[in-house]
Amino acid sequence: MAYTIIDLFAGAGGLTTGFHLAGFESLCAIDLEAKALATYQHNYPKTKIIHQDIRKIDPSDLRSSLNLKKEELTALIGGPPCQGFSRNIPADYRCLDDSRNQLYRTFLEFVNEFRPHFVVMENVPEILKAYNGVIRNEITEQLEFQGYKVISASLNAANFGVPQTRARAFFIASLDKFIQFPEPTHSGDLRSDYRTKTSNNQLTFLKSNISSFVTVRDAIGDLPTLEAGQEYNGVIYPIPPQTPYQSMIRNGSTKLTNHIARALSPIQMSRARVLSEGQDARDLPPELAPKKHYSGAYGRLYWDKPARTITRWVFHPGSGRFFHPTQNRTITIREAARLHSFPDNFHFLGTYTEMASQIGESVPPLLGKVIASAILQANYQEVAY
Repeated sequence: MAYTIIDLFAGAGGLTTGFHLAGFESLCAIDLEAKALATYQHNYPKTKIIHQDIRKIDPSDLRSSLNLKKEELTALIGGPPCQGFSRNIPADYRCLDDSRNQLYRTFLEFVNEFRPHFVVMENVPEILKAYNGVIRNEITEQLEFQGYKVISASLNAANFGVPQTRARAFFIASLDKFIQFPEPTHSGDLRSDYRTKTSNNQLTFLKSNISSFVTVRDAIGDLPTLEAGQEYNGVIYPIPPQTPYQSMIRNGSTKLTNHIARALSPIQMSRARVLSEGQDARDLPPELAPKKHYSGAYGRLYWDKPARTITRWVFHPGSGRFFHPTQNRTITIREAARLHSFPDNFHFLGTYTEMASQIGESVPPLLGKVIASAILQANYQEVAY
């Protein structure tokens, strides 16, 4: 039996990759960003790519062009743009009537036309409580009106084997199956600042069936040393994988690509040279300290903790904890991809900043795989009954 998906707001294909790893086939991907779609097409050449504003696409015409009957598609997936909900946007600039807050309704129009067996909508965690729950309630009620059973929750990628403490909200809807969110497989202390002690509300123990978090060292410790501005020109991996995560992420890859370190300005390099693992802007001497900075700015990653959220600004050390733990540079594109759980055989196209954006704006593939596996489990259970 073939399991199929259509990815709306697909970007470079993070969510698709997660579903692909679980055994799904992508039929179509839609997005407005040409650079991201170029990367998607490179990695999924058999998928129909549509570079267009989704609001200008007729769902019925698309279904006809794909030769799909209603209720034939396994899953419709995607993450409508989240700028209107994100806490990174100042409160004064958030508005329920903002056009960026309406694209989830377009997503629901496609659900109504295709009537897939499953629906997966991803967004920032804030969507679950935004505007006193109005958005969450509307999405849930609209899907239930169409006959779907709906669940929603925020999941942290680190709890599912991703070496990054990134939280994302998911709505999962099922037309005819019982489905539930998977239980975490990994646990540990989510804090990443050496100044803070583990609080009582953190998981400080490991159950017998739960692994500890995958760390930065687990993810990128095997990659070649680089200087700022340097690119790895070798073809093969210089050493064998050192951890289970590295073995898993290399599976199917015969060469190392996108291991590119961005050049640093003189002041950025000076800041990197005086910081040790885990330190950040607060540890800089007065002559190097920025006047204002974000939390974790100019921070070095910890080797033995997961990374903090990898954002589209991962190329800029002043935007987060993006310095390598020990080398005087920010992390490379491949290191960012590893920390995001993209497999090594997924190749990114574009400039350094374009590739950074493609990673930072995507769903971590392993988190997508967890959702896809929950869908498969629901199908298997139904067959067993």
